[in-house]
Amino acid sequence: MQVFDSNGPDVRIRGTAHQVCEKYLTLAKDAASAGDRIVAENYLQHAEHYQRIINSFEEETRQQTGGFQRPAQNTAGEPNGNSNRDDLALPASILGGNANAKSAEIAAERTGELTNA
Repeated sequence: MQVFDSNGPDVRIRGTAHQVCEKYLTLAKDAASAGDRIVAENYLQHAEHYQRIINSFEEETRQQTGGFQRPAQNTAGEPNGNSNRDDLALPASILGGNANAKSAEIAAERTGELTNA
């Protein structure tokens, strides 16, 4: 992890690319809610810069590993943004039976593949 020292328009931010990007997004949101669209856009441009750095790091990693990389996680820590909130990653002993089968059944119900027989 590389640490960046960013000198934004009115603020100095230090941290990893992810931390700096998140901070600029937060500052942009705050500025937009305060009604200052120009400052908000400036912060968004800074966030975009760090997002490009993050993307280039991920691309380099992907190339070095031959295309194999663990799935990205969203802000909730769930792989690829897929939320499996029903089983909450609880063991089968708590869920009662086969947890994978239960998860598959719940997913099928959501997509309408199961009928009420």
